[in-house]
Amino acid sequence: MSRNAAEFYDQRHHAGESYSGGRYHVADLLRNRAVREWARTRIDNSYRALDIGCGKGVFLGDFCRELETSGGVKPERLVGMDLVQSPGTQFDRLPDVFEFVRADADGSELPFPDDEFDVVTCNHVLEHVFETEYLLDEIRRILRSDGIAIISVPNIAAWINRVLFLIGGQPLGSELGTRSVTYGFRPSAGKSRLSAFTPSGHIRDFTPGGLCDLVAACGFEVRGWWNQDGTAFGKLFNRCSRNMGVIAVPRTPLRSAQRGSPIRRKQG
Repeated sequence: MSRNAAEFYDQRHHAGESYSGGRYHVADLLRNRAVREWARTRIDNSYRALDIGCGKGVFLGDFCRELETSGGVKPERLVGMDLVQSPGTQFDRLPDVFEFVRADADGSELPFPDDEFDVVTCNHVLEHVFETEYLLDEIRRILRSDGIAIISVPNIAAWINRVLFLIGGQPLGSELGTRSVTYGFRPSAGKSRLSAFTPSGHIRDFTPGGLCDLVAACGFEVRGWWNQDGTAFGKLFNRCSRNMGVIAVPRTPLRSAQRGSPIRRKQG
């Protein structure tokens, strides 16, 4: 990724303690059957985890606390990876085994050996990535055969976007440039409120079916669904939430063909 991209994301990080303006409902994630089953397999009550796009470390902190509270499971290795280091990090609140790795997740091999982690989380990263299959192939490579991957993205098919489509509006989360998120928004009266937000670098859009197909094509089986919003509406219609996540497990050994170099390397 170019230096300009790193500078772009460096300017987009917020210094606050939230997930850059939102929250993931980690307690709901830990109640998912697939996650509970995975936690029960931790015979020694430990795990090795990687969070791709860790930001300030808020999710990792919540995830670790919930796992320890609900099942007494503690991390043996805890890695947060990001292209830039966010201001206002909460790394000092994480367990002592935490380490931060600065690395590019788009089209680059992840700097970890095969079968290294029991759980890999990738929250709101794929929508920023050009080579999505390559990143998922890499997650599959570094994930142990009995591990789980937690992958979340914005939902272009969220209920509010379906309404916006009906009136000819640009859906929320779909970005047409790097200067404004108001392009195409309808009704026009809402642009002033939306103008308080800046583009975060989304280049991919996902529906629930599209996310599942992509994950499956890269050697995973979807075992669970995570309603990140934690709303009552989202629980009733969990594929209509603004943000969505899947819990996936390795389905097959990674084929050598799947490990092919990304497009720009082939051109070289």
